[in-house]
Amino acid sequence: MNSIESFAFVITFLLGGVILIGCFIILVVLKSTSLQVSRYFLAMALLGLIQHLFTYLLFTTQLIKQWPHLFGIGFPLLYLVGPCFYLFVKGYGVSSFQLKRKDYFHFLPFLLMFILFLPRYFQNTAQKQEIIAYYYDILPNGPVAFLDWLQASLHLVVLFAYAVFAFMYIYKRDKKNSILLKRFSMLLAALAFSEIVLQTGFLLTGASAITTEIVLAGLMSITVLLLGYWIVDIKQILPVLDAKKYKTSPLSLQESASIENQIKAFFAEEGQYLNPNLKIADLAKTIQVPSHHISQVLNENMNSSFYEIVNKHRIEKAKEMLRSGALEKISVQAIGEECGYTSKTSFYRAFKKITQMTPTQYIEKIS
Repeated sequence: MNSIESFAFVITFLLGGVILIGCFIILVVLKSTSLQVSRYFLAMALLGLIQHLFTYLLFTTQLIKQWPHLFGIGFPLLYLVGPCFYLFVKGYGVSSFQLKRKDYFHFLPFLLMFILFLPRYFQNTAQKQEIIAYYYDILPNGPVAFLDWLQASLHLVVLFAYAVFAFMYIYKRDKKNSILLKRFSMLLAALAFSEIVLQTGFLLTGASAITTEIVLAGLMSITVLLLGYWIVDIKQILPVLDAKKYKTSPLSLQESASIENQIKAFFAEEGQYLNPNLKIADLAKTIQVPSHHISQVLNENMNSSFYEIVNKHRIEKAKEMLRSGALEKISVQAIGEECGYTSKTSFYRAFKKITQMTPTQYIEKIS
């Protein structure tokens, strides 16, 4: 085996490993029912990246010359990475999330590119091999036409724009696990920007296709691995791992059901959850159940956390007060304080997270 063949083997092994890891992450995400609809958007964004890694694999090993009909087969999917990631961020943590009419416009880049690429799928072998040869042998050496640059980098521009939009959306909405979601956004923005710069440099210098593909494939591989690692940190995305966390728990199904009923009874009493200083330790003391058993029942049986269930009941109380015309007597801030919130900001944030609207918008809707 000569050095070229050895190098091809290493690249094949590394890219193949990342692709397998990426496919496993997609399967885990799809099994995460707690993510509701948003899991499909995250899985599609990951699929777009992974299929492009497969394309890199074909080029770095030169297998694309043997299988020319695979050339560009999944390229339009790259235009789904940014939009799907943005929709995942919008839907994350929102159990009732549904696409609005305007959200469907995010799929336009993918549809347009699919239509433009459709004729290529029906080209014969000779035509496809000619295009492939362009990437290997006839790359421009000198000034690059704008259309050539645009064709090579447009999907990266789209990804960069959506990653920035997602970061701004997270910053405004202050979603749960926002630190990790912000990392996702910054990572995708950094990937897109870096590849735009490198792609432009390679086109201007006329670098060989193999050099270009190796560098870009390396960047995207690191991105996929980091995304996978951070996804493991989001408990809602990996309920399977959470289940293993409680695998050695002594709680029986009967005991778990009993604790669930006690938790529900606790929150059925209005005065309990309206306490602004309420903690899980207070709940544990009242029902005489260890805090870690309460957390287990909330996660496994009720698909919630302590503060999520507290906010849910508080906002239901706030909605009840708003419907009863409480705003005619007291301010929005006063309603929030009566519902257990110590500031107007925290009340607005919780209200909007659960209802997807502000208290004022809620009043307008019901009236």
